[in-house]
Parts: sequence; C-alpha cells; structure tokens
Amino acid sequence: MSNKNSRRPRNSKPSLARQVIPAIVLTSAGVGFVSMLDGPQNSQTSLDTLGVANTQSDSVNQTTIVNAPANSSAPVAGAETQVPTTLAPVPTVVATALPTTALPTTAPPTTAPPTTAPVDNSCTGDAVNSPSVNFRWGVMQLQATFTKSNVLCDVTVLQYPNDRRTSVEINQYSLPIYNQEAIATHSAKIRAVSGATYSWQAYSTALQAVLDSRP
Repeated sequence: MSNKNSRRPRNSKPSLARQVIPAIVLTSAGVGFVSMLDGPQNSQTSLDTLGVANTQSDSVNQTTIVNAPANSSAPVAGAETQVPTTLAPVPTVVATALPTTALPTTAPPTTAPPTTAPVDNSCTGDAVNSPSVNFRWGVMQLQATFTKSNVLCDVTVLQYPNDRRTSVEINQYSLPIYNQEAIATHSAKIRAVSGATYSWQAYSTALQAVLDSRP
C-alpha cells in the first residue's frame, strides 16, 4: 500500500467547487453591502443573500469572514439596534380638598303633651250614709265619704252593736281595721278579722250598698 500512495502527485489541484464557491461568496457579500447602503429593503435582501452564502460556505467546510468598512453606517446582521426613547413628563395632579359646607340642621318639631287638669284627691266630696243592716248582734250603719272624682276616701261607723260588753270590745277592735282596708282598696273587698265575722258581714254589706248607689 505504501507504493500506491507514493505514486499520487503531491501538488494536486483543488477541485472546481473549491475554486468557484469562494468567488460566489465574496461576490454575494459585496452585493449585499451595496444593497444595505441603498435602503433598508435592499439591506434585508443582502442579509438574506449573505445567509445563503454562509450556508453554502459551511457545506464545504470553509468559513468566510467579511469585515464591513469602518465608516459604514449600515446595521450589522445580528446586532441589536438601540432606539433612543424620550419619555414625556407626566403631569402631576394635586388633589384639592373641596370645601365642606355643613348642612343646616333642623330640629324636629316638638309637640307639647296635652295638659290635663290635676285630679283632686282631697276627701271633700259627697258623704253618703248607708242603709242600716241588721245582723245577729244588732244593727250596722256607715257613712262613706268620696273625693270630687267619686273615689272612696273615708268611712265612719255611725251605728254598731254596743249593748253588750263583748260586742263593744269586738267592734272597737275590728271596725277600725275594716275602715283602713276599705280606704286602702277604695272598695268593700276587705278581710274578716278573727272573732268579728258577723260584724264583717254587716260592715261589707252596708259599704257595698253605698258604692252601688254611686253613679
């Protein structure tokens, strides 16, 4: 095998493809830069052409580096273009508190309560005698006094059994109690005192007769 390799010529000429492709790449690069100088549309086309040329160059494993002129103002492909931005000043709005006006307060109308004449509870009204009530131990008669508004306010015993010592003692003890309860309740609904049940029956009967006669 060493003999066959020694027979190959050392200075063999490159293939046709290796000779033609670099020329095409250089030509395309020149056309692209000229187009970029003419306008943004031609610039885009030249960049696309450069992309195709670079692709073909890569296919044959040959890299072509193109340097743009120093004074060229055309944008380079792949470079970011900074666009100057100017922000308009934002107007500052200062909130101004509106003057507050107090609403007029109107007091609700006051209605005076109806005035009523004071009730006269003085015991200066009518004095009415009751009918005489007969019971087992004698006769019972009362005098009932009323206020001007027809309320019972006083009771006086006009007649009661006193012909016996026992009757006197019982009535002198029980009748004042009956008078107090009648004035307190303004009625004949009183409680009986122990030992004076007959006097209680005669007393309440006479007082109720007077109350029934009142209008």
